[in-house]
Amino acid sequence: MSEQTLLQGSRTQQQAACHGADDSKSWKNVTLFKAPLRTLYVFAIVLRVSLFKFYHYLMEHKRITSAVVRLILLLLALYFTPGFHQEAVQHAEQVMMFALWWIGLGVASSIGLGTGLHTFVLYLGPHIMKVTIAATECNTLPEMLPNRWNFKKFDACPPGSELLPPITFWQILSSVQLEAFLWGLGTALGELPPYFVARAARLSGQKVAEFEELEEIEHSTNIGISDRLKKMVYDSLQNYGFFAIMVFASVPNPLFDLAGITCGHFLIPFTTFFGATFIGKAIVKVHIQMLFVIAVFSKHHVENLTNFVENAAASVYPGLKGKFTGIIEKQKAALHGSSGAATEANENWVQWGWNTFVAMMILYFLVSIINSLVQEHLAGEAEKQRSSGSAPTAPPVSLPVSPSYEENVTSMDTAAPSSPKPTRRTRAAKSPIATRKSPRLAARKAASEDSS
Repeated sequence: MSEQTLLQGSRTQQQAACHGADDSKSWKNVTLFKAPLRTLYVFAIVLRVSLFKFYHYLMEHKRITSAVVRLILLLLALYFTPGFHQEAVQHAEQVMMFALWWIGLGVASSIGLGTGLHTFVLYLGPHIMKVTIAATECNTLPEMLPNRWNFKKFDACPPGSELLPPITFWQILSSVQLEAFLWGLGTALGELPPYFVARAARLSGQKVAEFEELEEIEHSTNIGISDRLKKMVYDSLQNYGFFAIMVFASVPNPLFDLAGITCGHFLIPFTTFFGATFIGKAIVKVHIQMLFVIAVFSKHHVENLTNFVENAAASVYPGLKGKFTGIIEKQKAALHGSSGAATEANENWVQWGWNTFVAMMILYFLVSIINSLVQEHLAGEAEKQRSSGSAPTAPPVSLPVSPSYEENVTSMDTAAPSSPKPTRRTRAAKSPIATRKSPRLAARKAASEDSS
């Protein structure tokens, strides 16, 4: 089946799935909780069309595809072939997985039009916290085991570490800068899809649904606080460009997706948008977040906060006296993998609650991604129906039609009108036999001319 046939069949199925969506915008109510079967059906259509487009793209760029496949085969051969190079291969694998892990977490944090996974709270923040607590406890940064690229736990504090001067703030900051930079790079990359989607829509003469909402807010007078913030972002990007993008990217900003949509719609150059986003997210923002976490989880701040919480809880229920201190000590012992303490710490309710929280956040992220893809696709179909002025109808039966057949039909429709069907008399007149003169008839005609 050709690509055109598949896309036409999927489009008709989409029109049936979003019946009546262009007037009431009912596609906003298509979610896994409100309409699970309809959402999964449309999501399956989106996946099928996307996979087919990806396959068609690979077939159109056979040279690049062939080069990538050969490179992958070469790397696999180096990876599985025994030899002296295996040590370097394993080290390169650990470094690559380390970089991909933190970049991937950054992408997951910012992708999805506001539905990203908050990986700073779940992963990068706790990692900085662990490094800060271990460094302030030992007055130096303990060795990471088995290594930094495959970090599991810290080594025990070196002998005599209590006699060392306290570790400085900047030493802790420099020890987590690489992880934070890679995470920030991932967040900058995660902001690119809204930009490219809006840019492609503008070049094709269309508008994304989010930008239409921005235009409605721009011409509205009675708007709420969130709409006012959106309007401020919209106006600032139009007036200040690069510096506005960098400022909005430098602070935790859930509305930054609107910046990518606005920049893509107004065809702001990619280097301008990504350069400002990279500086704001991978350099400015991550350092602000690192400074905050390191300052909060320094040794004296942790002790002061623990004492305050413990005294406040003990004033209500005296049995909680000393409980929080014990929990903090168990977590510190777990950082170094102490015997017995690590197992107990992993089994306590704090660890269980944290794992449950992470699992719920990941599940929410997946559900949000599915809902976002389905609603975006249905909104696009509704916009096409509005622009064409046709109401959605039931999907017709889509049969595979060959391109040659369509060309023949088109040529028949555009051809000049044919002449009337010839009768028996006209066929006889045009026949060579009818136009050929008989010899006897010619002799009679010549004799009559001589007599005259």
